[in-house]
Amino acid sequence: MTSTPRFRLLTFVITVILMLLIVIWWIVIYRGKGQPGPAGDGQAKASMWKPEYQASLDRAVKWLLDNQHKDGRWGHFLPKRPNDIYLGGVNSLKAFGSASSALCCMALLMQPGSEKVNAALRKGYRYLINSPDTARVTGTTFYNIWSHSYMLQAISRGLKDERLKDLHADLKKRGEHELKRLLSLQAPNGGYGYYDFYYKTYRPSGRMANSFCAATAAVAFKEARKAGFEVPEKRIRSALDYIFRMRFPNGAYAYSTPSERYPHGSASKIRGSLGRSQACNNGLIIWDRLKKEDIRKGFENFIEEHEFIEMGRCRQFPHEAWYATAPYYYYYGHYYASRNLDHLPGKVRKSFTEQLTDFIVLTQFDDGSFWDFPLYGYTKAYGTGFGALILSNCRKHLQ
Repeated sequence: MTSTPRFRLLTFVITVILMLLIVIWWIVIYRGKGQPGPAGDGQAKASMWKPEYQASLDRAVKWLLDNQHKDGRWGHFLPKRPNDIYLGGVNSLKAFGSASSALCCMALLMQPGSEKVNAALRKGYRYLINSPDTARVTGTTFYNIWSHSYMLQAISRGLKDERLKDLHADLKKRGEHELKRLLSLQAPNGGYGYYDFYYKTYRPSGRMANSFCAATAAVAFKEARKAGFEVPEKRIRSALDYIFRMRFPNGAYAYSTPSERYPHGSASKIRGSLGRSQACNNGLIIWDRLKKEDIRKGFENFIEEHEFIEMGRCRQFPHEAWYATAPYYYYYGHYYASRNLDHLPGKVRKSFTEQLTDFIVLTQFDDGSFWDFPLYGYTKAYGTGFGALILSNCRKHLQ
């Protein structure tokens, strides 16, 4: 049957319409994946940082704003249970308090400016400037490794923020004091710790130094250097050498100086070392003492064996979980894992970032806080500080 001119015209019109629809569909899908142009990029980034992630971070920030004391600090010294962690002396509480407040200040520092956030930030940093000195408690106990490390890190970051410009001179002065205190706790072997039960020397002997404490100090040294503080090169190299000596060939890290001789011990295995491995890896990579492939392998171990750090979270006592995992490794380890995202190749960074964010969001409590270990009245203060920092670091890579 011969087609009429009208039929041929109708066929042509329908074909053109179908082709236009296909082209429009292709453009929408192609641009929606963020391939060309700014509009596509914006859509892709928005989809990577999920609304539930931002909601979790918002709740954590709200908790920080709602639970800050009038003098700018977070947490308090009153215990929540009859038998809390060994203290050694009252000054240890000051160390816990200053370290917790420093973490909360750093968390707020990473949030977009608003009237409430900026006001809380200034109050928090004023507290750091005027907070009690956290000197060594006794010859055996010095938890102030945490306060000096995190206060130095927080102050170093604060010196680069314009919202705190009028506080910079006082921050610089307090930062120099914290650096001096931190250097005074370094052992002759380069390590850092918080106990020294074998010897009670003027300078810690290093007999009970810990790999992760040295890593915490190494990170603080790096940020201090960036902020203009003069950190002796010899001290940095000594700390890094100590961390590297604690590293086993499989990527795990010895818990302390004596553990270096027992690589087959439960705590020295990858599953027992998950939290401190992330900290130690970060301490080494930021000073170019580790390869990026090692960071990736460490992250793969962290994800694959995650249940073994998870099962220690919120337990009553330290090191009672499998592989001697302690509760306070949880957010500590995830914080340094979130810092290690900076050193992962782009192809795997997104996947690891999403998994890390999911881990944290799922552990948030109904009031918006995070906590992994009951530490006097600082339980939720340091936990939420870590939690907000982790989510903020992850947001940087997903948004």
